Amino acid sequence: MEKVRRYGRGDCGETFLLTGEKIWKDDLRLEALGGLDELSAFIGLARTIIEESEIGSILEEIQEDLFTIGYRIQLAGEVRQDLDEEIKKSLETLESWVKEYESKLPVLRKFILPGGHKSAAVLHIARAVARRVERRLVTLSKKEFIKPEILAYINRISTLLFLLARYINLEKGCEEREWVREVE
Repeated sequence: MEKVRRYGRGDCGETFLLTGEKIWKDDLRLEALGGLDELSAFIGLARTIIEESEIGSILEEIQEDLFTIGYRIQLAGEVRQDLDEEIKKSLETLESWVKEYESKLPVLRKFILPGGHKSAAVLHIARAVARRVERRLVTLSKKEFIKPEILAYINRISTLLFLLARYINLEKGCEEREWVREVE
């Protein structure tokens, strides 16, 4: 029996979406999907470091949501009310986490330097990646329709990751270092 070759089909710079559509690997949609994958990978790294089980569960749920969002982006113009409703509910959950963790933190009056505890530092990296993914999705939304809930979700992820990093630093007793600009 002859084995089916599954790897190496994209060696010439093209790949296939779930719809069967063949696209170049530098396609805006694939760039956004790659960013979602990178964000999920950094969140996965954070999960391996973070000791707080509640935060670990939140991060795992976010990873699940990122796969759903990626799946939705792959399907582009197809009508998928089930996925759209799922993303809408995930956005509501995400917003509740933002409110919850924001209420646990002192008000921020200045910019802070990313860092502190190693788990907070990884969350800051994930936050920066989330911001890049958001920029890629905005660019893609100028070419193809992207559900507003997807853009809002990615925006809120970066907010939540920032809050979680600050919360961990607070819990671990790591002082937030404020950025102070020297007056010339």
